[in-house]
Amino acid sequence: MAKIVSITDVQDQIFHLHKYGQQRGHLVGFPSLDKLYSIKPGTSTIIYGYPTSGKSQFLIQLLISLTNHGKKTMILTPETGTAAEIYAEIIHCLTGKSFKQSNNYTLTEKELYNVIPFVKDYFKVIDVEEKGATVDEFIELTKEGIKDYDIFSSCFDNWNDLDHDIPAREDLYIEKAIPKLNRLARKEQIHIFGVWHAKSPMIDKGEKFPKAPTPFDIKGGSAIFSKAMNLIGVHRDYDEHGEGYKQSNIANINISKVKPKAVGEKGLCKLNFDVWRNSYYEDIGQAFYLPTPFIKSESNNDIIPTPF
Repeated sequence: MAKIVSITDVQDQIFHLHKYGQQRGHLVGFPSLDKLYSIKPGTSTIIYGYPTSGKSQFLIQLLISLTNHGKKTMILTPETGTAAEIYAEIIHCLTGKSFKQSNNYTLTEKELYNVIPFVKDYFKVIDVEEKGATVDEFIELTKEGIKDYDIFSSCFDNWNDLDHDIPAREDLYIEKAIPKLNRLARKEQIHIFGVWHAKSPMIDKGEKFPKAPTPFDIKGGSAIFSKAMNLIGVHRDYDEHGEGYKQSNIANINISKVKPKAVGEKGLCKLNFDVWRNSYYEDIGQAFYLPTPFIKSESNNDIIPTPF
C-alpha cells in the first residue's frame, strides 16, 4: 500500500546518506566487473543474451560469489534439468570439477561428500513438475524461502520457463510483473535475479555474425527496459579456428542499466570462461578472488580449487 511520507519522517536517513553516501551492494569479486556492478539488497537484476551465450553460468557465478558474503540463494532453473542436475551444475562451478569421468577435472566421491554440506547451507532449488510456476507462485515460494531458509537472493532462469497467462499485449503483462518482483525485493531487502532470452539474432548486411543484443532485442524489451532496475547483457563473439568459426570463451558483460546509482555504472567488461571448470575468471593464468577457497598452483599459473 502506498503512503505519503514527510521529509521529517526520514530525516535521520537523509543525514545518514549525507554523512556516509549511498552504500554499494555486495561485490562479485572480478575487479573489472566490481567497478561497474554490485548486488544490492532491495533491488533486482535481469540477465539477457542469445542462447549459448553463457547467461546461466554467469548467474551461477554471481550466486556463488554471494556465499562469500554469507548469503543464501534459491533458484528455479528447469532448463538446466532435474533438481539433482541443477545441484550438480552448482557443484561443478563451485569446485571447478566435473561429474564426467573423462577428463582431468573429475570430482571424486570424497570431494563430493565434502562439498555437499556447503551447498546444503547456501543453495535451495525450486523443482517444478509438468506445469511451471507462475510469477505469483515464484513470489510465494520466495517468501517461503525467506522465512524457512533465510535466503538473500531468489532467481528464475529463464522467463520463458515460468508459466504465463499472457493477455493480448505481452508488454502490458511485463509492465505489471516486473514491478511485483521489484516490490518484493525492496520490502524483504533481498535481491531477485531473472534470465531472459534475446530474440533470434539478426545479422547485418556485410557482417558474418550477429552483434551483441540490446535490451530491446528481448521480447517485450521496451517494457523490460523501463521497469527493470539492473540489466546485464552477456554475449560471446566468434573466433576463427582452422577452417571454421566457433564462439569465443571471452564473454562481453554489458551493464546496460543501473538502478539505483549506488549499484554501479553502465559499461562493458570482459570475463573469460573455463569450459572444463564451468567457471568465469578475470584473466588467463591469473589467480583471482573467488568466494570459495581457491589457491594458485605452485607448478604453474593455473587456478585450482583447494579441498573443502
